[in-house]
Amino acid sequence: MPSSRTRLRPWLEQKIESKSIPGLTWVDKGNKMFAIPWKHAARHGWEMDTDARIFMQWAVHTGKFKPGVTEPDPKTWKANFRSALNSLPDIKQVKDKSINKGSQAIRVYRMLEEVPKKKGLSVHHFGDEGEAVECSTTVEVIADSTNEFYGLFQVSPIHTTGADLFVAGR
Repeated sequence: MPSSRTRLRPWLEQKIESKSIPGLTWVDKGNKMFAIPWKHAARHGWEMDTDARIFMQWAVHTGKFKPGVTEPDPKTWKANFRSALNSLPDIKQVKDKSINKGSQAIRVYRMLEEVPKKKGLSVHHFGDEGEAVECSTTVEVIADSTNEFYGLFQVSPIHTTGADLFVAGR
C-alpha cells in the first residue's frame, strides 16, 4: 500500500466531520459511535450516486475505481468497504443499534481505542542474499525449481520465539 494514502479510520473520521456524505454521521461522538448508510441495492428508490457514495469514494481513494475509466461496480465497492472495515481491530459494529432493512438502513460502528502500530522493527542486510526483518512468525524461504529467486515462500508456525527473522530472497 502506498504510504501517501490515508488509512480507512482517519479517512472515515474526515468524511464524518466534513458531512460530505448524507447519512454518514456521529451517533454518539463522545463514544466515537457513527452510522453509515447501508441501503440494499435491491430496494425501490436505491440510487448509486447517493446510496453507494461512501463505497464509491473509498473505491476511488484506494484506486479500485477510476471514474470515466473503469465501469461502476457498487456491489464490489460495498463488499470491499465492508471487508476493509471488518478487518480493522479498532472499529467494531454495534449490531443492536444498526437497522438492517428498509429505506433507512444503517450500520452503526464504534471506534475503539486505536491499536498502536509496531515501530522500530530492525532490518538486517545480508548483501546479495537479501534482508531479514523482525517478525512474530518464522518464515522459511525455499528455492523454487522454476525460479532461482526464491519465489516460493512457506510459513512455518514452529519456532515463534519473538526474535524470529523473515529472510527475503533477492
